[in-house]
Amino acid sequence: MGGGRNSGCGLNSRHWLFPVWLAASSALNAQAPPPDLREAARLDSEGKCTESEPVYRRALSAGSPSSALLNNAGNHYLACGNPAKAREYFELLTARVPSHPNANLQLARLAIEENRKAPAEKFLRALTALNDPELLAEAGAMYARLGDFKLAQQTFQRVAALRPGEFDALWNLGRAAARAGDLPRARETLEAALRLKPEDPGVLLELGSAHAAGGDFPRAVFLLAQAQGKSPVHPGIALALARAAEDAGYYGDSVIAYDRYLEFRPGDEGARRDRARVVANTPGRRDEGLKALEEYVARRPQDPAAHFQLAQLCWSTDAGKSLAHLAEAVRLDPKLAPAHTSRAWLLHRLGRDAEALEHLRATLELTPDDVRALDLHGLVLVALDRPKDAETAFRKAAALSPADWEVRLHLGRALMEQGREPEARVWLDEYRKLRPARQRDPRREPGMIELATLSAAERRAREIERFRTMARARPDDALLRMHLGSLLLSDGREEAADREFRALLAMNADESTLALAGRTLLDAGRYEWALPFLDRSGARLDRALALFHTRGPDEALTALALVPESERSVEFLLLKAEILDNAGHAREAQQLVAEALAGDAPGDAPRPQIAEQAALLLARHERYGDAARLLTRAMAAAPHNRGLALSEAIMLALDGRVAEARQRLKRIEERWPEWDRPYRAHGLMLAAEKRDQEAARKFRTAAALGSADTDTKCRSLRDWLLPFCRGVAP
Repeated sequence: MGGGRNSGCGLNSRHWLFPVWLAASSALNAQAPPPDLREAARLDSEGKCTESEPVYRRALSAGSPSSALLNNAGNHYLACGNPAKAREYFELLTARVPSHPNANLQLARLAIEENRKAPAEKFLRALTALNDPELLAEAGAMYARLGDFKLAQQTFQRVAALRPGEFDALWNLGRAAARAGDLPRARETLEAALRLKPEDPGVLLELGSAHAAGGDFPRAVFLLAQAQGKSPVHPGIALALARAAEDAGYYGDSVIAYDRYLEFRPGDEGARRDRARVVANTPGRRDEGLKALEEYVARRPQDPAAHFQLAQLCWSTDAGKSLAHLAEAVRLDPKLAPAHTSRAWLLHRLGRDAEALEHLRATLELTPDDVRALDLHGLVLVALDRPKDAETAFRKAAALSPADWEVRLHLGRALMEQGREPEARVWLDEYRKLRPARQRDPRREPGMIELATLSAAERRAREIERFRTMARARPDDALLRMHLGSLLLSDGREEAADREFRALLAMNADESTLALAGRTLLDAGRYEWALPFLDRSGARLDRALALFHTRGPDEALTALALVPESERSVEFLLLKAEILDNAGHAREAQQLVAEALAGDAPGDAPRPQIAEQAALLLARHERYGDAARLLTRAMAAAPHNRGLALSEAIMLALDGRVAEARQRLKRIEERWPEWDRPYRAHGLMLAAEKRDQEAARKFRTAAALGSADTDTKCRSLRDWLLPFCRGVAP
């Protein structure tokens, strides 16, 4: 797997191993040892510690030892199995030379092995001050062993910045970021590593696991299935795939993956328990799964998770049995919050609300921000005629989850019951906007894993056929029809796509589906097709955009004039500015951009992409300084947006502030070393200064990270204003 790497849950690449013999490394020693010490080092390397010991004793007893002697003596005692004696000499060496690389490295390793965290951190700080990529890689690995993944991530980020485009640097940074909980960064970095080694199952496993941790289970299944195809006998991949497929609702696929895993690990009882749960959720296999789980509970009655899972399966047929298993689960593990919540829910269904309340209090002590528990708490309080207390619970849940339609429905109803009808209507209107038009069960039969292993063209064809079949089975489902049309359009089948969209237009689709279809067609550049959908959807701004592209600026501006003053948001102002600018009204367009970004329009501050559009509009009129200032202000609200940071650097360079731009690019490369575009832009800047060798290095790094050919399209920084140079669709 990937050159011998262990791609399980540990962090064990070759850069994460610790050297035990560094005496021969000139980078880690202040001075070369004399001949007799070199001979002793040779004997140690051959395991002849008894023969080398007298050499060290003579040298150490001959007066004040040199730094080289202290270093070699420490290495000798490490190699010969005497860590206490090794530590003694390394500590003497760091007292004399506090920044000595090898002494700090070995003392940090010894401290970690002895579980002494504070000394280990002290020695690691000394190592990371040296800015040597090899030492930083070792330090990052040791921070990972200490469980301090944030510091590991920071350290490996420095390695990646010093070695841009190197696979191991990106691999280690991505894994550390995932374990530090920085999932967006982990995905970005691992994607870059995957571009360097697209066949590496370890990278696919890590990237799939990062997507699963972030809740994108279909993408996780896709990546993990590919990893399994590359390494079919890896049990860790099979288990990760089984769990991700279950979380995605692909129960049939999950069972297959669990079966594969259990071929490799037949003694894993926990996996057998989880497989039984998935089998029970697969249509037609409920009894089989229930029986397997009951047999497991009989074998392992002290497993609280098993009681909890069994209760979830039998509540609809035997509520008393389910309550008993939930009671046993919380007895065995009082901190198992989901079991408390589930028992409260079932008690509430049975009308035993006072008992349910006790379990909800236990849940909210353990997990005070659990939206589902807060929502249920509110429902139970309503049932107990405590509407004011229920309102408090619902409001907290609504604040924690702005997109939760159920909470808004329950809060609206609670306010209605208190006679506060106008306020209730506001929440119920939000509920109607957020609720899904139709809920579908997840795909439970096997097949998604197979789909993930097909080529892109084969996958698209399979998906189109699947949607065709579903659309035939559900001819009244407008959303299915819309997705089928979108798939056909992306596959280049324009006539077939046109037929599906025309069929959709004839259906009684809701406004949200019509608006989605219109936006899909706008994004595909099919403005004429989009217009009838947008006419019916109420999406005024998208309709104006379609009119602009099909009938010109006058009709688009007429459509925008119908937008009420209260809805003239930053998006409105910027769209109007774009239309005016293209119609030749540059001054008025620039005034609108300034108004939008000044925050005078209603609504929130402009989103990053809107700020970038405004900056590009100004740049088209060579107002690069204004564009840079706008982007700088936008970055204050979105400091982690790398696109804004790069655009700001480009604008600074075009404004003639090359030194500032170069500093910005350097910081971007250090912060996002896995991203190809900063290196490409930096290369263009260096090429403009006739620094051809440096520019070539930047272009090579960009190419290694997956960049497009910069020579044929993007020959200057001014070209960066073109869509393909900025990495967006033209």
